[in-house]
Amino acid sequence: MSALQIVGVHGIRQGAAATTAGLSSSWQTTIDDALAAVSADGARAAVTVPSYQAIFPQTPTRYVRLGGPEIRSRWEDMPIDEEEEDFILRALAAYAPSAVDDESSEEGLTLGESQLTPRIVRRVQAVDRKMGKGVTGRLLWFVREAHTYLRHEETADAVRVALAEVLAQTGARMVIAHSLGSVVVYDMLSRGEAPDVTTLVTCGSPLGWLAGRKGIHSDGDRLTVPAGVEWTNLFASKDFVAGCAGLSRLAAGVTDIEVNNGMFPSSHDVHRYLDKPSLANLIVKAGTA
Repeated sequence: MSALQIVGVHGIRQGAAATTAGLSSSWQTTIDDALAAVSADGARAAVTVPSYQAIFPQTPTRYVRLGGPEIRSRWEDMPIDEEEEDFILRALAAYAPSAVDDESSEEGLTLGESQLTPRIVRRVQAVDRKMGKGVTGRLLWFVREAHTYLRHEETADAVRVALAEVLAQTGARMVIAHSLGSVVVYDMLSRGEAPDVTTLVTCGSPLGWLAGRKGIHSDGDRLTVPAGVEWTNLFASKDFVAGCAGLSRLAAGVTDIEVNNGMFPSSHDVHRYLDKPSLANLIVKAGTA
């Protein structure tokens, strides 16, 4: 039995050393184990996960996460502007829609070496009251790098080109996309840049966020993929990046599958999604189609 070609699309925070070879090997091991647990026929998959880590510019979050003191000192030179502030507020509003900004001043709350704006501070505090202290600090890493993709056209173009090249090289018709990777792939499908893909699996997807969809989707419309693409979405009820919910309420033709990945942040971990029997069964199905 020949191996089914799969292209994986990773999310953010892979680390400076994350390479295509390293990511592919890591995903391959987890998927192999999952397939072995569900397939008596020895179903096989060949997984390629192209790293787009180097394509992202050194955003403020990357300076703090990856750099030394001399890099972190440049954080103050990269403030949050009004457009990014609005993006962050809209994203966090998905978690605390009842939070209302006021005009009172408050002490700044820090993320790494960054001074957040008072409006963001109040929204962070509102979300933490609802979701648990410290949750929002982790979400902000994601929101700011998602902003980099959605608002920097050259970066987004380069990421999509890199992924399209690997899809063409491997001939893969199945894509598994995690976290921000699901936004990238949805963008590609909407633009007709992945015409041979017939099976899409999204995991821990933030596409349900209104702010996260801005720029690749018209507000108020249902999410859709091209005809002929079978779309399944795996989500964990404790995965805050995914909004703790599936996409079927917002998307046409998607099948939601809820999985148990434990508590956040482990609930968002890609391998907690890749090791699920439900995903392995989807791979088996695609391999016999």
